[in-house]
Amino acid sequence: MLTVRTHTSLDPDLLAEIARDQGTPTYVYDGRVLDAGVHRWVDAVGDPARICYAVKANYNLGVLSRLASHGIGFEASTIGEMARALAAGVSESRVVLGGVPKSSEAVEEGIRRDLDLVVLQASHEVEAAVRAGASRAGPPAKVGLRVRPGIRAGAHPSLETGRADAKFGFDPSEIRDAWMALAAADGLQPTTLAFHLGSGLDSLRPYEGAIDVLLHLVEDLTSTRAPVRELDLGGGLGVAYDEGEMDLEPADLVRIVEDRLAGTDLTVRYEPGRSIAAHAGTLVTRVLYRRERDGHPALICDGGFTDFGRFALYGAEHGIEPVTGELEGPATVEVLGPTCESGDKLGTGRRLHGVRPGDLLAVRDVGAYGFVMASNYNARPRPAEILVDDSGWRVVRVREALEDLWRGEIAG
Repeated sequence: MLTVRTHTSLDPDLLAEIARDQGTPTYVYDGRVLDAGVHRWVDAVGDPARICYAVKANYNLGVLSRLASHGIGFEASTIGEMARALAAGVSESRVVLGGVPKSSEAVEEGIRRDLDLVVLQASHEVEAAVRAGASRAGPPAKVGLRVRPGIRAGAHPSLETGRADAKFGFDPSEIRDAWMALAAADGLQPTTLAFHLGSGLDSLRPYEGAIDVLLHLVEDLTSTRAPVRELDLGGGLGVAYDEGEMDLEPADLVRIVEDRLAGTDLTVRYEPGRSIAAHAGTLVTRVLYRRERDGHPALICDGGFTDFGRFALYGAEHGIEPVTGELEGPATVEVLGPTCESGDKLGTGRRLHGVRPGDLLAVRDVGAYGFVMASNYNARPRPAEILVDDSGWRVVRVREALEDLWRGEIAG
């Protein structure tokens, strides 16, 4: 089943009020849409603890705290993301340290803590886990292995992570030796095989083949002293960025998983990020001036790829609408940013002929992989972040000041 996307419909007057008070560009998150994103997954999966929100998608502390109120878990790709989740009030027992390339020191830090799970994806990480487990006090640390299933998932090449040539995870032929090393180690308890196929997938079909790869490995490890207890199937469900298109439905993925796992006693966890947070976000930016050259109109805005880089990085076409007024004219207007790069664009081919200097634009569905990828290129302070709910709006990150740009540096 596919569902029509339900991005935030924040009142234009509210966005204009926030822009007057906080300036632009500014990220605005609708807490009610965040709640709805979690509810879709909880309704599909049943147990909130089996849903581990991917912190990398949006790690604002206000957003993380809001999501934590639903009782879900959190997947941190790095020690920094783990620290953010903990700073938002999430307990260590609800945090997974995920299977991306990590230093030995990061693995050891994860093993020392009472995390829900630490996923390892290379031999040096297994060796670091074994060393850390030997000196661990308390119950064994639960660990897992990330498998590289060799599946092309159809996402943007930069976002596919399960291909045979990807930098992530073990080849299936390497899993048994790594698993046996973990099973023989003191202070460790291997429980989980994991994969992550990519981000922004537009089909559920790739999951079927990848699950079959894991099930073959589960069978191979059944007779060991530590049989596989759990599969971590990552996230990756894409969302519709165009009006009228459809989102992939978590319930459909869960049905595929249940069909594949029928007759086993394996539990499953999921790591959604984009499908929870994307539709909750709007980037409000102000038009600085209008340019027209050889019949090619463009709007130059105070927000650009340093604030929201998905178009520049992936060609991602997010909806861009005037905060007040209607879309007008043919789809020919470019929306450009203010930096000294010709590739600084928020979108092309837009119906924005009625927009004038000083007007506000709303870039839609930017709640995931928006602010987290912002930079200070051209010494531009990063935007403010605002969280809206039924009681009003509040600042959950203040706009950076100029002095923040060199904080920590030493002159002379």
